[in-house]
Formats: sequence, structure tokens, C-alpha cells
Amino acid sequence: MNVPRALGRIAPRGGHRFSGHAGGLSARAHACRSAGLIALTSLLLSSLVPAAGAAPGAGDAGGQGEAPAPVQILDLTTASGQATEVAQSGLDDARASTGQGSGSADATSASAAAVLGATATVPALAQTTGAAGAPVPSILPAATDPQADAALLTDPLEVDRFFVAGFTWTGGADLPDGVRIYLRVRENGSWSPWYLSEAADSGRDDRATPGTGEFVTGGADAIQASVVGSSLPAGLKLALVPSRPQGEEVLGADDLTTTQAAPTPVIEDASATENQGTQVDPVAMTLPASPASVTRPAAASFAAPAAAPAAVPVVAPAATTANGLPVAVTTRAEWGANASYMSWDPEYARAGHVVVHHTAGTNSYSAGQSASIVRGIYYYHAVVLDWGDIGYNFLVDKFGTVFEGRSGSVAAPAGRMSIGAHARGVNTGTMGISMMGDYSTVSPSDAQLSSVGKMAGWFLKRAGISDVTGWAGLHVWTTERYQAGSTISMPRILGHRDVGYTTCPGNVGYSKLGAIRAIAKAQGSSPQGGSSSASSTVPQDHPGAVALRGALGANGWIGAATSGVQASAKGGVFQRFEHGVGYWSPATGAQFVGEPVLSAWGAYGYQTGSMGYPRSGGVAGVGGSRHQIFEGGIAYWRPGGRVSFIRGPILTGWGAAGWERSWLGLPTSNETASTKGGVFQRFEHGVGYWSPATGAQFVGEPVLSAWGAYGYQTGSMGYPRSGGVAGVGGSRHQIFEGGIAYWRPGGRVSFIHGSILNAWAASGWEHSKVGLPTGRAVRQADGTMTQTFEKGSISAAPNGKVTIR
Repeated sequence: MNVPRALGRIAPRGGHRFSGHAGGLSARAHACRSAGLIALTSLLLSSLVPAAGAAPGAGDAGGQGEAPAPVQILDLTTASGQATEVAQSGLDDARASTGQGSGSADATSASAAAVLGATATVPALAQTTGAAGAPVPSILPAATDPQADAALLTDPLEVDRFFVAGFTWTGGADLPDGVRIYLRVRENGSWSPWYLSEAADSGRDDRATPGTGEFVTGGADAIQASVVGSSLPAGLKLALVPSRPQGEEVLGADDLTTTQAAPTPVIEDASATENQGTQVDPVAMTLPASPASVTRPAAASFAAPAAAPAAVPVVAPAATTANGLPVAVTTRAEWGANASYMSWDPEYARAGHVVVHHTAGTNSYSAGQSASIVRGIYYYHAVVLDWGDIGYNFLVDKFGTVFEGRSGSVAAPAGRMSIGAHARGVNTGTMGISMMGDYSTVSPSDAQLSSVGKMAGWFLKRAGISDVTGWAGLHVWTTERYQAGSTISMPRILGHRDVGYTTCPGNVGYSKLGAIRAIAKAQGSSPQGGSSSASSTVPQDHPGAVALRGALGANGWIGAATSGVQASAKGGVFQRFEHGVGYWSPATGAQFVGEPVLSAWGAYGYQTGSMGYPRSGGVAGVGGSRHQIFEGGIAYWRPGGRVSFIRGPILTGWGAAGWERSWLGLPTSNETASTKGGVFQRFEHGVGYWSPATGAQFVGEPVLSAWGAYGYQTGSMGYPRSGGVAGVGGSRHQIFEGGIAYWRPGGRVSFIHGSILNAWAASGWEHSKVGLPTGRAVRQADGTMTQTFEKGSISAAPNGKVTIR
């Protein structure tokens, strides 16, 4: 039975810990631990993971029917490291459960003895080994109980359904010494065990990551969080990501409702110092070549762009087997990667190792929920952790389905891989593949292991590596477990714990690396798909096939064909080559797309998405810029920079302003959805905005920063209704939904609005005796709003009286 209770009405807690605990656990606490062991026994005996052979269609159909929803954020500590009310709400109950409340100590002791007496076989179970001799995780270690030992403990809290969770904090990437963070969730009415959330030993090599790895669920609707340790991290937050994240919502005490939760066990891998994976010493070896992107397309003839539709990217209809993939891979377009969340363009580097991961969390998801989880991981990595994209190159669910992760992974040339953020220090030079789920105490499914092994074998064979079970030098680029600049000898297929301070991919998952290597070896010895002799699905005299062959002479950069000619949408065709893909449709003719455009275009769904077929090849533009025209928009980039697509009304407005020669410069981001059905897009020297009520307008400095003080388009000034306009006496102004910005060249920008704006307009606008505004309206002690002007001031009293002085 649920117990609704608004946290805002709970009396404030005085401290974080209760006294008298250091002398030992109470009998009630022992009883809770034993009850947890009983629950864990049941979980282990039932294997915890549903059989991989479950119906693939079960679940929520990838979240297709779910509406976009905000990411829920729970603040647990303040910027100074003080606990919030939400974070302390469960401490009273924890104290009561450990004997700090009223009740009979004898009765509690008797209850504990009864429970312990009934579980005499549990210690033996806890000391068994996993498959292939894998160590069993530490279960309820004597020094760690997420409830009895909590410094912070939330109540069990009901929340909106989510698929991925994770914690972040401010400051350094490491948690304070001795601090451990735990989470448990409710799925389908049942509470999971407590899981340890490790600080992420992954992330981009160019920045620190103060956050935990992702925690996946099968659609949870309640959580309880615990922090154990005496030194709390500052700015600690818990993010809960739904199937289709859109925006964020901070949940305060008054927004949350508590529920009931029985004791559950703790599942955490043994300490990293106990089982740290492969132990190696750095050795002097030849350093690998520096990362390098594939060759870009050469210039081609320019074609006028078609009108760009305002439709959002759509999902492509089927998985891909590009580049001879051994299993069908669900591409980013297919699982619904939102291009607006991506700010990290692909960069390719030579790679000859595969790092195997797990995602952590529960294993109770259905096949139909896998895409929702991948979208959640994408948002958590790209936005919450600020990596700009998903960190893994590929992800594999327990049903064996493979999902493309990092942008550009499917399209990677042979021997190269899009640099990810899966194993900090060795992101460059490796492919990261993650098994979705927690494999600390249970084994990955056979289907999952098969797909992981086949993908590893495919990748290594394309890199020219015949001995996939051997060892080779791996260069370390950023100091993590090994010193930056060193080269370490590692298995071609290794676990994340081999190169980082982490238990990933779980003890049982790690024990399966031998099986993965055997599958990879078998895959490497089988014929590799995707050769130039691969069969076509259209006849050789098809107009598209003829056109592509005829265009190859002028596009030698594309390399040799790696597939036949395949039929596609709108009566078109495509064919894969070593360095890109050729496309033909009746409306666009034969065109070729290579990196970096190919991956960026893929985020919109390639030719089946909103950008449609290419209408030109890569074209040299103004000031060293480059662009490529598509049916639905234009891709712009500078050599070495990000590719951004521009379309619709913002494209039209930018073109009217002078294209690349406009004061805005080139676009530097893709279009991003915003409030009131509007969108915005960043440029080198400003931002473009569009809403149904205002049309496309552009804002640059100095107005942009001044407008930002009001909250940009989501604040009280709303969207811009005009561009910058020359006014009286050399002044300038720009009109917004909620007011007008005025300034003189080199001077301060001041917004005027409401009754003060009306009075000033009635007195002559810029010709008024008080001149232009020079400051923002300020509320006086009596409620009067006063704004200064060049030659006076205007005040608006609460009773509506306006005075011009």
C-alpha cells in the first residue's frame, strides 16, 4: 500500500548520523542484513535475469508510444555540500530500524536470532564462485549497509517512469575518500537490491567527469538513494531519464511522494583492489599513429537548395549491415538519437583493441524497452555528463540486439573507429562495446555473448588483426590507471577493469571474456561480408547503378566499392565505398557523401530522414568553409570543425542576411527544439530563433547577453520579434515579445517593458524628454518600479500611477 506524504511537510532533520552506532550494529540491523540475504538468495536462485529467449516483441515497443517527458532531477546536497531536505528524509526511518526508536531490545534480538537461524545455508551460498571460477561479489559487507550506515538517505520516493539514472556532483571526478553511493529502484511493484553506483572511470580524455556510470532499469517508478561516508560531495544530484527525454525538471520536497519499501540486499562487486583484472606493466613499444579523420569529399558542382521542411528527424525503417557487419545493427536513426543533444562530432583513429563493458543497473528490461534505455544512456552521457554524445561505440542487449552508439561507429573505415568516451585514457585506439545490464552476479545471455564476440571479431578482422586472442601494445593518452604516454601490453579483447579503476564489466561478465574471444576468433576466420562483390538488389542497368558508376571518375576519393547497389527510398539507390557512400535518386542524381558529413547526416536518418538525399557533393565555400546540399537543408563546416545542418525558416533568414558572408558567420550547432513550439540554432556570432508567432529572427551581441539575464526565449522577454534596427540619433533597438532592447553603439543594452514602456512610448519614444533607457527596472521598497533614462527616470507605482521625472 502506498503512503502519500509530501516531503515538504516533514520536520527538518537535525543531523545526518545517529549516535551510538560506532559500537556495533543493533540486533535489528543484523535482522535487516539477514532479511537482505534471504532476498538475495531468492534472486540468485531465480537467476535474476529473464531468459534471453523471451519474446522479442515484449515491452513498450521501444518507447514509440511514449510522449516526450522531462528528465527528473533530485538535488541531494547544496553547492557547499550540505544535505537537502530530500536527502535526509529517510534517516529517521533508518534510525528506527536499527533500534534507535522505541521498542524492546529483547524482542528485536529474538527476531534477529530467528531470522539468522532460518538462513544457515546463506553463508555457504555467498562463498560460491561464479561461472568459470569468477569471484562472487561482496554481499552486504560488514562495514557497508546503505540504510544503517547512511549519511544521506532519501525516503522511498515515487517518481515518473524512467529508464536510466545517474549521480553527478561538482568538483573533481573522484568522490571524497570513503564515500559510496547506492541506489535501488522499484520495477513492476518490486524493489530491486541496492546497487553501488561507481564514479565513472570513463569519459572523454579532454575533460573530467564528476559523475557515476549509467544505471539502467526496465522502466522504474520509484527510487531510494543512499550516501555512505563522512565527507559529502558538493552539488550532488540524481538524474532520472525517461524514454524520450525533453528538458529537465528539478523535483523539490513538495513535488515528491513517499512509498513503502521492504529491506532488500546489497549487490556490489568486490573491491577493485581485490579483483582488478589483467595486471600489466607499461613497456616500451612503438607508439601508434596519431588519430586522423578519414579523407573528406572533394569539391563538386553546386546546386541550389530546395526549400527545407520543418519536420523533425525520423526513424529509419530497418537495421543496417553496412561495412560487412556480422549481425544487423540498429542505427542511431532507428533507435531515435536526438541530433540536438549531440555536440561532439566523430573523429576517427587507428584502433586495434576492443574494450568490453556492462552498463550496471537491473536486468529486468524487455526487448521492447532496449531502445528506450539506449536513448536514456545517450542523454545521460551527452547532456548530463556533458560528453556531447554516447560514450560506447556499440551496445548489446540481453537478447543479442546490437545498437550503434557513438556517432560514426557503423561508418568507420576499416582499421579505424570513432573515438568514444568508454574507457578514459584508452578511448583512442579502441572500440568500446557495452553489455546492457549488470553482470556482477549473473551471466550475460548466450545471445548477448554471441553478438559481442561477433562484433569484436568483425572489427579486429577489418583492422587486419588475425590473432584476436593475442596481446598487443595499447597507447595511454590520459593518465587514469596507467601513466599518460606509456604503452601497455593488453589482450586484443579486454575488460574495462583492465585499464581502469572499476569493476566493469562485473565479475561474471569479466569471466566470460574467454568465451567472447573464442566467438571473435571464429568470426574472424569466417568470410567477411561487405566486399565489393556483395550482391546488388537492383540490376546493373538500373539508372542509379549506371549513374553511380559514371560518377566514380570524378570522385576518386571515395575508394573501392564495399557493397553492391542497394534499393532505397523514393526510387533511389545507394552503394557503400571505402571512404563514404554513393547515393542516387531521380530528383537528385548521383552524389557522394563522406566524413565528417556522413555521420552528422546519419543523426537525421540518412536519406530516409528529414534531410533526404544529397543534392551536391562537398563544395568549397567562403573563407575556407565547406558545405553540402541536401533535399531538406545544407550541411556546413570548417576543416577540422563540427558539421551543422541548417534548414527551414532559419536557413531562409540566414540566406537573406548574406549566407556565409552574413554578420552571423556559419552555423555551429544543429537546430534545437525550445518552448512555445519554437527552435533555435547557434552561429559563430549569434543565435537564430524561430517560433510560430515571431518567425525567424537573429540575436547577436551586445543584446544576446543582456537578453540572457532575463532567461532568453524562456524568460519574461520571450522570443525576438525583429532583428536589430537603427533608430533615432544613432540608437539601435530590437523588439521582443515581452519588451524592447535599446542601446547606443558601444553602450549598455537596457530592456524596457510593461507600463514603463507604455508611458515612455506615449511621451515620444526616443524623442521623449528623458531619452533612452540606461538601466533595468528596479523594484523599490514600496513596490514601485523605477527605471533610469539618459535624462531622467520613469516610475510605475503599485496603484498604476506612472511618473516621468
